[in-house]
Amino acid sequence: MFSWNLLGVLLWVIIILYLFFVVQNIRKRHITMIIKKHQQFSWLNLAIDFLEVAILLVGALWLFGRTVLDNPDLEDTSKIAATVIYEPLIMNTGSGNSSYVVIDSKKKRIGTQTYTYYRNGRQAKVSSDFATVVYGKSPLDINAAKIPYSEQELRKMDQKFQHAYVAIYTAKYKKDWQNGIGLHAGHVATRYYLIRIPDASFIKQK
Repeated sequence: MFSWNLLGVLLWVIIILYLFFVVQNIRKRHITMIIKKHQQFSWLNLAIDFLEVAILLVGALWLFGRTVLDNPDLEDTSKIAATVIYEPLIMNTGSGNSSYVVIDSKKKRIGTQTYTYYRNGRQAKVSSDFATVVYGKSPLDINAAKIPYSEQELRKMDQKFQHAYVAIYTAKYKKDWQNGIGLHAGHVATRYYLIRIPDASFIKQK
């Protein structure tokens, strides 16, 4: 099956080939200028050099931005397809107090946390960079606000799962030529975990 990402690969190949062309063309013109015209400098050659290098830089930087620096709007339905899966949490009744979430904090200058929870009999670990733990009346907090969750749907899940579930948001790039330019078509743009618990007493700190 054809992948739109081949379009991005083709554009990078063109950029690389054009780089070789620019190097060879500049070299050839300058050698010709010295040997045939007996000139060390030419404003015309300099202008052509500048134009060729400028085209190369603009094309390479534009493609680099589309490939590496892409930061899509998660509410842009023309570019992103999003799904949310809701799974009930299972209480961990091991040593110590029963808990829904275990938080492991790294005591470093740039601190990180790992959230461990159980769902469908399986243990899951997620980084706090891509997850948040929410308790209290509202099913959303400041961290989750960057993800387009439906608060109305979350409140329905509050009733269904008694405030103990994980809402897994997944955004994927649509399979089209615009996303193919950046080699993103069909790939996951982001995945986020909203871990909902009744209150803070169901958190265990490590």
